[in-house]
Amino acid sequence: MKVKKEYIVLAAIILCLSLYLVFQKTDKTGYSLPDIPDISKKEISKIEINIASGESITLNKVDNKWTIAPKDYQADSGKVESILDIINDLTLTALVSESENFVRYDLGDDKKINVNVWEGTTLLRSFNIGKTASTNRHTFVKIEGDNRVFHARENFRNKFKLTIEKLRDKTVLSFNDADIQELSVTNKGKTLTLAISQIPVEVSADPGNIQDKKPGKNKDKKEEKTPAETQPVWQDQDGNQADKSKVDRLLSSLSKLKCESYIEGKEKKDFKDMEPIYTVKLKGPEEYSLTVFAGYNEKDDKDVTGYPSISSQNAHPFILADFRADNIMNGLEDKNK
Repeated sequence: MKVKKEYIVLAAIILCLSLYLVFQKTDKTGYSLPDIPDISKKEISKIEINIASGESITLNKVDNKWTIAPKDYQADSGKVESILDIINDLTLTALVSESENFVRYDLGDDKKINVNVWEGTTLLRSFNIGKTASTNRHTFVKIEGDNRVFHARENFRNKFKLTIEKLRDKTVLSFNDADIQELSVTNKGKTLTLAISQIPVEVSADPGNIQDKKPGKNKDKKEEKTPAETQPVWQDQDGNQADKSKVDRLLSSLSKLKCESYIEGKEKKDFKDMEPIYTVKLKGPEEYSLTVFAGYNEKDDKDVTGYPSISSQNAHPFILADFRADNIMNGLEDKNK
């Protein structure tokens, strides 16, 4: 009987301990993660990215557009948005180290990426980015004022490891194809001007009901006239019709044109007295133009390829990739000639 009571007592103790472990709130990790206050992307007006082994970048938001200081280059909106997403959603998932051995995580002074986020003159967030963790889904980070190293959710070091050139918006011409009503191309000394014209389309008569076509049938009714239909075509200055598919391809290649890189140390005015090899002008609600100059040759830097160019929508001269420039310049040519 005594043994039976001991079993009952032992079972009760085990049950109580189990319930305690289930319901008692304990810090199983033995540490607490820093509280990172929420910030809204709309609040952010400046981002400083200091790359230990590279150049520092300052992004400023002006009239809801991001520019790169100090020359106010237009920043790539997609890349800036990715940076803002990481800043906004920065989430620490685990403590990695308290030893202050930052070199091991690429958080030493020679490899870390320091990020400072501002609203006006108020510092909203400051943190250092190290290398990607072995999980490939986390990044080692250190929060300003805390010497511990943490796992942050997502692999994002490369989104911040940028140069000014890589962060610049490479769009040099942008418009809606359907808005263009006239274009003029000067290529190899010859100018071709094309404009949209509306020409009538032949409409076959509806035979209708055969019985209704008998002599005398409905002769008192007025004959209904079908309005003439038209379709848009591209015509040159002499009224000759151009190949619509070629014009469409040319407009498509120009409508979201991106350059390969920008030409450092040059301004648009430096090309004022140079003879272009190709010029295209477009007219719609606005006017647009692209001017292409002779490409690099053996006397130039062999590592540089492409065609120096300027456009009406960009304040800086740039390089068009060889294949892209060739497609544009040969877009309206008759390959059979």
